[in-house]
Amino acid sequence: MERGIVILDKLARSALRSQRIPQINRPLAPEIHFKRQHSRSGSDCKEIWEMLSQLPLFAGGEIVRGFGRGSKELGIPTANFPLEVVKSLPESLPTGAYYGWANVDNGPVHKMVLSVGWNPFYNNKEKSVETHMLHDFNCDLYGQTLKICIVGYLRPERSFDSLESLIAAIRGDIEQAKAFLDEADKAKLKEAPYFTEKLCSSK
Repeated sequence: MERGIVILDKLARSALRSQRIPQINRPLAPEIHFKRQHSRSGSDCKEIWEMLSQLPLFAGGEIVRGFGRGSKELGIPTANFPLEVVKSLPESLPTGAYYGWANVDNGPVHKMVLSVGWNPFYNNKEKSVETHMLHDFNCDLYGQTLKICIVGYLRPERSFDSLESLIAAIRGDIEQAKAFLDEADKAKLKEAPYFTEKLCSSK
């Protein structure tokens, strides 16, 4: 059985019209964590969990300047999508931390963790999608094309009592992501054709 969901900005949409994505197994822990942390109505919870069950999700777009906090305050640099890409994600995709694969300008594919939401610790006014790739690029990536494959959900977003607590949580996310992405069914998504195909803008 093969399935997949593709949510992309206009730059990336045409590249994945016919791509088929292998089914993946999902760890039980994030599902339990999700249900314990979300106090939504039954119909809302069902819609959100159905959305998560459709992962992997692919997206792509130009890397833009973010808030400048990833490297300076957290020591965890991120690549940020423009608002157009953020708004292209399904509304039922819950905010929080995710893990998956990413590359820049069709280069090598790296493990990543992803934040989707408003970052309550900083009380952001705009929703953002921030990707931390587990690779040291040693250069600015602004203007280059970021492609991501969101493979799984780690935890809901929440505020923290201190910057140190936030950093510790992200470090924990990174260690979880490394372990999950080493599993065979998730590791094979690193080879998805999407990461090597040229993206063409669609009218």
